Amino acid sequence: MKGTRKVAALAFLLAAALAVAQSHSAMPPIEGQSLAGRKVVLPDAAAGNIAVLIFGFTRASKTPTSDWAKKLRADFPSQSALDIYEIPVLEDVPRLIRGMVISGIRKGVPENERLHFVIVVQSEAELKKFVGYKEPDDAYLVLLDRNGNVVKQLHGRPASDSYERLKQALGSLLKRKS
Repeated sequence: MKGTRKVAALAFLLAAALAVAQSHSAMPPIEGQSLAGRKVVLPDAAAGNIAVLIFGFTRASKTPTSDWAKKLRADFPSQSALDIYEIPVLEDVPRLIRGMVISGIRKGVPENERLHFVIVVQSEAELKKFVGYKEPDDAYLVLLDRNGNVVKQLHGRPASDSYERLKQALGSLLKRKS
């Protein structure tokens, strides 16, 4: 009987470890240019901090991505351990007008948020696959732990239930020191 219990306990621990490993997957590198003029490679740029990446793939996604960022900044002010990145993906914008689009975006972003506002102009298909792209005008969020591992993904507008789930996950991560 004792041997059976040990095997069962070991099997349970192994299954739990696999579940944890699968729930914290690594994120592919994302490279872009911040509106502050710096090259940014994520998740490396957020190393040691918790990060929320808010992706938008269309002009209409500006509203939900901005809404998410505003709510998060309001609920987690002055959190030095939290980085909130807004990431418009502009690969599909024709090169001929891309500069004008970026200039327009820059004018609408406050100076103090430009370092974490990253323009991405490549790998759109891979990013759409990574975030589970379904609705063009949605915001797509990825929550990363301090090691750059994906903890949570969601998309849409910041409805109360989805926002509360993200807020709880963020609060839990911020309480942990490493």
